[in-house]
Amino acid sequence: MIFSMELSITYSIAFFIVVLFSACVLNLFEQHYVFQITGIAFLFMIAVVRITIIVGSDVEVSFSNIYSEILPALFSISACLISMSLGFWIFPYVRKKIKD
Repeated sequence: MIFSMELSITYSIAFFIVVLFSACVLNLFEQHYVFQITGIAFLFMIAVVRITIIVGSDVEVSFSNIYSEILPALFSISACLISMSLGFWIFPYVRKKIKD
């Protein structure tokens, strides 16, 4: 299913918010990075599979079609990376406060 660009951006922003929130919850674990790296790898594979399906089904596919199709996965990967940086920067203090 190929999205229009406006729908893809709205859908991607929703994915970004959901993944950022859930990944921040994961930051409460001591080894949060294991789950986040696994999530990034999973989202990367989803993007590769979607590109493969699009290219395999249509000979004349445009870059904008591919981009709008993988945009939610790219937004989700960026949310995981932002959350991971927060997990190393801010959440050690949060985990310490929770333990006390």
